[in-house]
Order: sequence, then structure tokens, then C-alpha cells
Amino acid sequence: MITRAASVAATTSDAATASDARRAERLAVAESLLVSPPPLDGLPPGRVQVLTRSVVHASRSRPVVRWTVTVDSGTGPSSPLAVIGKSYRAGGGEQAWRLLSSLHHAGFDGAELGVPAPYGFDPARQLLAQEEAPATTLHSFLDGDPGPASPEAGRAGRWLARLHGIRGVQVPDLAEDFERLKLAEYGTALAGLLPQSAARLDELTAGTLEGLAGSVGSRVVTHGDFQPKNIHLDADRFVVIDFDRAAWAPAARDLGHFIGQTLTMGAARHGDLAAALPWVGAFLDAYSDCSGDAGAVRSTPAYVARTFAEVLFYRLVVRPVADTSFVPDWLDAWEAAVEAAAAGGYR
Repeated sequence: MITRAASVAATTSDAATASDARRAERLAVAESLLVSPPPLDGLPPGRVQVLTRSVVHASRSRPVVRWTVTVDSGTGPSSPLAVIGKSYRAGGGEQAWRLLSSLHHAGFDGAELGVPAPYGFDPARQLLAQEEAPATTLHSFLDGDPGPASPEAGRAGRWLARLHGIRGVQVPDLAEDFERLKLAEYGTALAGLLPQSAARLDELTAGTLEGLAGSVGSRVVTHGDFQPKNIHLDADRFVVIDFDRAAWAPAARDLGHFIGQTLTMGAARHGDLAAALPWVGAFLDAYSDCSGDAGAVRSTPAYVARTFAEVLFYRLVVRPVADTSFVPDWLDAWEAAVEAAAAGGYR
């Protein structure tokens, strides 16, 4: 006779085995890329020698790897250079390559505000090679007291104002029904998990959509996932990575995403949504001071509300967390953003 405990143990063991198999599959996909980097056309011509190879991120769809190389142009090998390779197994690699190249040529090639330098692209493997960004992320500054790091959030505002001012860079248009479909997905899933809050979630979703519909400001080149984990920096360089969601869209899209992600990331570290508030002011001030879109700043709360919906969906549905005690406070913050949007913005 099989006991309930034995059945649970068997189910747990099967799940662990399946998880190990998926992990091994992802690692194998990434390791297969390490045979060689793409043609490094963005580097000075010469013979490329690979010194080291490693997997940075194992993924079935977008694995990331790293090579350390030297380039011998005939006068001796160069100093070791790190090359990051990102594979777009579902397609889109050429678009990412063209966008990164366009941004680099449009002025994001300086030491202070930049994007990774594009080195090459292999269409057969949909494999993009690019410069390695500084190791430190803006997100890491949330581990301590976020207040003293406010100037770094200001650098984020300056970078974003420059992006939103760029013209002549080709990105796809954000679909007209994109936000509506996403919010419907988030709201339905969250209501199913939180039936006691279903009516409130319906109101929050409707209020967010109303705020988005009434938003003002220019349509510009947007990053699409502008948040502290995608920002790498050191004393000299401020580099933004991961343009996979870039689109021609309202400028407030990036502002609200950065603020919503920053507040929730700060709360995840410190248990308080107010922990990273000093970053919000520094970020918006710097964006405005660098001729950022004033209408977009007024429309930011609607996109902050939209980001709260997305982050709640991620933490409760996509990758569920064990401790959900934060949910009431985050619903309150979502509601506050909806109310701010209805009142005409933060400023």
C-alpha cells in the first residue's frame, strides 16, 4: 500500500528530476554556443584567439555566454578583451544587432552614458556579440541604504532623457492593444489567486487602463525594460543593456517602469515601498533637467500602476514567492498610482 507521504515524496522527486533535466537542457544549449564567437567585425581586423569560454546565463530561448579573446593584427596580440554573446533562438537577433549599432552610432558610445559596443553578429546562430558592461548594477545599490545612491538614479534619468531625444533609430511600433492585453492577463490571473480582492483588482485594472488612455507626451524610442538590473555602472561608465523590448511608444512607458520596478525592488530588500523613494525624485529631476518630455513626467503614474500589476503577476504567478505578506501594501501602492494618474500626475 502506498501511503500519502510516499506519494508526496514521489511527486516531489519527479518534479526535482524534471527540473534538473530542464536545467541540463538549458546548459547544453548555452555550451553549444561556445565553440566560437560570431565574426567580430566591430573590432580591428586581425586573427582572433579565444583564451577562455564560460556560460553567463543558461536559457532555452536567450542564452548568454562569454569569451575572453585577443586580436592579433600583425603587430602582436591585443590585451585580453571580454566578449559577451547573446543568442536569440526564437529570432530577433538581427533586429537587436541593428538597434545596438544604431544607438552606438547615435551617441551612446561615450564613457559616461552608453550602450554595449556591438562587435558582431552571426545570422546562422542568431548570435550577437557585444562589449561586456561594468560588473556593478544599479540594483546592487538597493542592498544598503538607497538614499546615498540617489545621484546614481539621477544618472539613469539623464541616460533616459538622451534616449528619448534620439531620432532616426528604427524600432517596431508598440501594438495599440499591447497594454490592454497585458493588463487583462495580469488582472485575470491575479484575481484567480486573490479571490477576496477580485473586485478591487478589476477596479485597479480598469483605472490603470483609463490612466494609460489619458496619458500625454511624445512617442519616442523606448527601452521597454528600463530598470535597475539592466543598468551597469562604475565611476566612469553608465551602460544600459537588454533592448529586447524596445519600441516606438509613449515616453512615460520607461519612466513608470523604472519607478515601479525601483520601488518594488527596494521593498523586496527592505520591506518598505518607501525605501527607494529618494531615487524617484532624483531620477525625475534629472530627466526633466535634461529636457526630458514634460508630458511624459505627468503621465508617469499610469505606467507605475501598470508596472505594479506586472510585478505582482511575476511574483505571484510566474515565479511564486513563499511569503506573500507584501501583497496588501503593494495593492495600496497600485491604487495610489491610479489615483495620482486620475489627478493629473505627480507634478
